[in-house]
Amino acid sequence: MSLKVGVFIVIEGIDGAGKTLHSKNLCLQLHRKGYLARYTAEPSGNVIGRLLRREFLNRRKAPPEVETLLFAADRFQHLRQEVMPTLRRGGIVVSDRYIYASIAYQGAQKVDIGWIRCVNNFAPKPDLAIYLDVPAEVAMSRIRRGRSVMERLEFEKRVREIYLKLVKDGELTYIDGDRPVEDVDKDIFNIAIETITKKHIAGT
Repeated sequence: MSLKVGVFIVIEGIDGAGKTLHSKNLCLQLHRKGYLARYTAEPSGNVIGRLLRREFLNRRKAPPEVETLLFAADRFQHLRQEVMPTLRRGGIVVSDRYIYASIAYQGAQKVDIGWIRCVNNFAPKPDLAIYLDVPAEVAMSRIRRGRSVMERLEFEKRVREIYLKLVKDGELTYIDGDRPVEDVDKDIFNIAIETITKKHIAGT
């Protein structure tokens, strides 16, 4: 089913918080309810996103300011090619990471958060931005694959602090991710449906 207007949902969290699992599970639940829902992620599958994954997240460390600019460029292309077309069709986009990840991850590397926001000022505010909170120690224990250059305990603790500040400031909606998958999925689905319903009624 297509809505009068699209709905943009973002799920954030530190590495190992379960963002990908819960984002995909939300899309499946929305599909079962008859909604047109699309899972997407940042870095994207576009050329800049592939460069980020291949060169800078797994092989070598770039200056954080360079990371900020590359993530912003990838985000611009991601929005233009994937997110906005789906929203214009009245679909629901569920994005695994968005601008808040740049604020948290590059901010944790001492990049000025005001500048991060400035270079991302093209990015529209999502209808719902969820933060899955998991203690850094728990998140690190969940990661089975080889860790990227960013997946270090003390660093993830700093990232988590910034995410929690964004929750406190009202930019992100807090959900406790350190619970059984089914319970977390239920809470995410309920708040997503509430957001979808409100926007559908408003039609804006």
